[in-house]
Amino acid sequence: MTSERKIHTLIIGAGTTGLLIAQGLKYAGLPYSLFEQETSQTYLTRPREWGMTLHWGSSHISRCLPPELEARMSETYADPTLSPDAVTGLPVYNGKTGELILEMKAERPCRVSRRKMRSLFSEGLDVQYGKEVVGIVEEGEKVRVRFKDGSEVVGDVVAGCDGARSRVRECIVGEERARLTEVPLSIFNFTQRFSREQALYLREKNPLFTKSIHPDHGTLFWLSIQDVPDPAKPETWLFQLLISWVDNPLPDSENNYAGRLAYLRKLSENWAEPWKSAGLWVKDDTKIPMDPGTYWEKASRWDNRGGKMTLCGDAAHPMTPHRGQGLNNALQDASNFVSAIQDVDSGKRSLEEAVSEYDKEVLERGVLEMQISLKQTMLIHNWQTLMASPMVKMGMHQAKKEDEDKVH
Repeated sequence: MTSERKIHTLIIGAGTTGLLIAQGLKYAGLPYSLFEQETSQTYLTRPREWGMTLHWGSSHISRCLPPELEARMSETYADPTLSPDAVTGLPVYNGKTGELILEMKAERPCRVSRRKMRSLFSEGLDVQYGKEVVGIVEEGEKVRVRFKDGSEVVGDVVAGCDGARSRVRECIVGEERARLTEVPLSIFNFTQRFSREQALYLREKNPLFTKSIHPDHGTLFWLSIQDVPDPAKPETWLFQLLISWVDNPLPDSENNYAGRLAYLRKLSENWAEPWKSAGLWVKDDTKIPMDPGTYWEKASRWDNRGGKMTLCGDAAHPMTPHRGQGLNNALQDASNFVSAIQDVDSGKRSLEEAVSEYDKEVLERGVLEMQISLKQTMLIHNWQTLMASPMVKMGMHQAKKEDEDKVH
């Protein structure tokens, strides 16, 4: 038995999550409209780029992407020439001595490019750009979204996929409850190209990624390959560098591009190789951004207005990055949401039943992972507590209810 009308989903946010939901709905023959706050120009030319670690969440991609796009997933890899089983986990080193501490286990980990994944996932989709949400209201069995440009759209359900600082989350739970909590964390996260000899040297330890933690001050230094345009020309390779620490913010007078670069070089002087050289080789004109760590501490059951409003991805569970779980959880959100709407379309469940069940699972899984990722962030930046971190106790595998006792 099928319902008389197709459920029309309004997807807010054309990041990885929103795009995958749109692909899944389109492949299932279900209507959607996809809106992105950025203009088409800024969306495509955004200067910042970074990688994400894809591991247990990869199975959810195949449930949404049509086969012809799924077959091209290697196009999203940081280095498409690497075999899927090239690495078995993330090696973690002593940043002072260069000794291997442990390997953080993962399910066939690979690094994917945020930009490349968006490019593949957006193929064949109609994205409406320059659409900044200013309000969402119920209208009987429908929901109306208003945009800053004066336009409006009506549909059956809104899926908020608009990132950690989600406007849809504010509309659903209110500005105060939607507010993020800042963690006492400072993050440098940027990309860099090096000379041929330098690039080859930086990948000697591991072709994909390495992480080191300095015992003297607990600072973390991540180094990974971000893009390999030409495998035969190492000078074209792009690397991602991420340096993070807690409880020691830069003074305002040094929290600028020149000050951050000087701080990075000062730190790097006392690092083991190859991180020492990576830091010292960063070019003089590099503009290093500074990011805080945030999560949604006030996350709790939200009123989905009878199944008409929900959240997905970073809008539902923004988390600190040190366990590599954000992308994988977002992919599961996307496939779960598509499955829920398919159930409504086939008459298995009402919209309210399907979305409420989706919400319950997303919230439970998201809160658990936000807590575990936060614990990971705080413990790994302190040499004395490093070995008690989730990284050591459970690796990168998906958090389950029984993992709660491992982080308390």
